[in-house]
Amino acid sequence: MKKILLTIVSCAAVATLFAGGTNVNTNHATAYLRSVARGTTLDPDAVYHNPAGASFMSDGFHFSLNIQEALQQKKTVSTFAPFAYNVNNTGNPTKEFVGKTFAPVIPSFDLVWKRKRWAVMASFGIGGGGGSATYENGLASFESLVAQIPYGVGMATAQTGLPYSLNMNIKGSSMTFQGQVGVSFRITDWLAVAAQARLSYATKSYNGYLKDIQMYNPLSQSMGSAPQFFQTMANQYAAGAQAGNAEALAAYTQYMTYAALTSDHTLDVKQKGWAVSPVVALMFNHKGWAASVKYEFRTNLDLTTEAAEVSANDPVISDIFPNGAVTAADMPAQLAVAASRTFNEKVKLTLEWHHYFDKCAENSYSAAVLGNTNEYLAGVEYYINNKWLVSAGYQYTDFNLNTALYSDLDFAINAHAVGLGFAYNFSEHIRLNAGVMKPFYEQVTKQSAVYNDNQLGLSGTDVFQNSRWAWGIGLDFHF
Repeated sequence: MKKILLTIVSCAAVATLFAGGTNVNTNHATAYLRSVARGTTLDPDAVYHNPAGASFMSDGFHFSLNIQEALQQKKTVSTFAPFAYNVNNTGNPTKEFVGKTFAPVIPSFDLVWKRKRWAVMASFGIGGGGGSATYENGLASFESLVAQIPYGVGMATAQTGLPYSLNMNIKGSSMTFQGQVGVSFRITDWLAVAAQARLSYATKSYNGYLKDIQMYNPLSQSMGSAPQFFQTMANQYAAGAQAGNAEALAAYTQYMTYAALTSDHTLDVKQKGWAVSPVVALMFNHKGWAASVKYEFRTNLDLTTEAAEVSANDPVISDIFPNGAVTAADMPAQLAVAASRTFNEKVKLTLEWHHYFDKCAENSYSAAVLGNTNEYLAGVEYYINNKWLVSAGYQYTDFNLNTALYSDLDFAINAHAVGLGFAYNFSEHIRLNAGVMKPFYEQVTKQSAVYNDNQLGLSGTDVFQNSRWAWGIGLDFHF
């Protein structure tokens, strides 16, 4: 039970809505969805993507308000022999476990005030997480440790396994709110610098239950309560255990352990924390050519656990989530480099590279990190006329993780993503942005000689899959 509850610590991963290193979102505003590579933008979202570019904007106020929606499905197809004995799985050792996330409102805004060579800026957005994931059918990591108990009892009684059933539901949510303020200064007509302070406030919650575990009772030859069966078996060895008989003590201890593991468990835990980190940036902008460099320092984020009474009083759960416990959830440092060329004030081509220093961050992925994450981005914007702009973009995210350490709650998959959209200028003061983005994920297969560290030594396989869509609209104001 401890093993399966420990996986919930990583539950934030199920709600991360876009790639960007471990624990980081990159979809700050709608303009990102429609063109992807935003590293040299001079629109209001420069506050996030290109801070030094703020001092190249026209004098006055520039404001952007954006709303996005995202839909995600994380699926694990698991094969483990005891699953065949779930009464609802009709003898099939393969079972699908699906987590669904819908984030109906992902807000962001950016504000720039520019005066001569100076610009002051601020922004707000969702820098990590962004929704909740519900596993209505539970998780393979949960069920496998429950399923092996009746399977092992069946093997011990010369049967092939014992039927079982359980009622399980898991929900995890994650949200990292980020606000930042900063200043940009144009050193020359073509070179500018910027510095920002970013405040990140993270909140996560884990809710769910594992209850009503039933199994076939070989004594009564009928389905019945698993904890009651194991308690009955333990009682048969209680006297011998009290008398000091080693064999009786071992049997009593094992059956009491099974009784505790198959009892009802309710999870109701929250984690919260905040941190401040700096951002520095540089931009070159001259005669249609532009380039930028941005470095975001690591966000050294620690989350404090708050367990509800129902979890705090559960000896199994409280051992994993004690009140006041601190969990590391760092957001890695990032180096972003971008370059663009604008042709005849009609077509803008942008190339961009992101490097995330995952090896230097401590979070739920740390044990699996083999190297840092790289992202490669490209975008094109075409100005049809002074009213209409169409755009498209591409992004490839390349994680360097040990897939042998993945769990069904904690996996990140390389992805190719495509964004499309448009912008429409109502006037020189107001622009509408609209975009949609679809990542295409690779598939990861994990084969385990001993599946989920089960005590029976049985092998198993997990196939990790992911699917996402995002769309959004936004308004830019200039005055």
